[in-house]
Amino acid sequence: MFSLCVTSIIVHQLNVTMPSEQEDDLTANVDEIGRPSDEKDFERKRLVDTKRKNTDSLLKFSPSSQLFNSIVGYHDVKRLFHLSLTSEKPVHVLLVGPPASAKTLFMQECMKLQRSYFTLGSHSTKSGMIDYLFNNRPRYLIVDEIEHMPIKDQTSLLSLMESGMITETKFQKTRKTQLRTWVFATSNGTNQMLTPLLSRFVVLHFKQYKYVDFREVTVHMRYLEVITEETAASIADAVWNKMKSKDIRDCIKIGHLAKNKEEVQWLIETLRNYRK
Repeated sequence: MFSLCVTSIIVHQLNVTMPSEQEDDLTANVDEIGRPSDEKDFERKRLVDTKRKNTDSLLKFSPSSQLFNSIVGYHDVKRLFHLSLTSEKPVHVLLVGPPASAKTLFMQECMKLQRSYFTLGSHSTKSGMIDYLFNNRPRYLIVDEIEHMPIKDQTSLLSLMESGMITETKFQKTRKTQLRTWVFATSNGTNQMLTPLLSRFVVLHFKQYKYVDFREVTVHMRYLEVITEETAASIADAVWNKMKSKDIRDCIKIGHLAKNKEEVQWLIETLRNYRK
């Protein structure tokens, strides 16, 4: 139902990283030679335990694996996030698309995770982010509209996402620390992002809603207000066809005000009369 386009960036990223992963596997195979079987079993158990620990941490904040359950559709994206959250090493995810395409909803769900930190790209500064990383050591760093983060501040994420290492030199004093932090971010576009930063993400491009999806999302979100499914459907129809808007936030605003179809029609006409 929802269309999803994975950009060539992901393909490129896989092409770049796969050889190193294969090299790591070869190294691991070499290391296996001559190792006692007890030591091999211990290592396998450690990896399994780590995976289970990550999953348990996720489930604490998503009972019955229902994290992202409030988001309609995007089942493939939800599964990708689950794989990232339960991976042994951080896998960073960037959602790119037009406004009101569920990107921020995914970030809001990620905020439910333990040790998560949310920030807006336009409000982030390198010094402020570095201080927070040192002082709070977040497991999940969530950045909405990362493209608005100044270029000089984007560089603060490069080392964190690549190796987990954070280093800062100030007043001839240097401090450094090692973190294990996942970075999840959204962006309306990627033109203002550093190429090295972009290459560290798995990038997913969201397309704009089609009407059937737009209507389904509006009906699904009626639980936020005391309105019937019929009223919610009329809001979706009026916003899409009369206001010529594809922004789901317009439906939410009208849902806050109107409690029946008559009020929906009156609000739509009033808004149309006062538009530019």
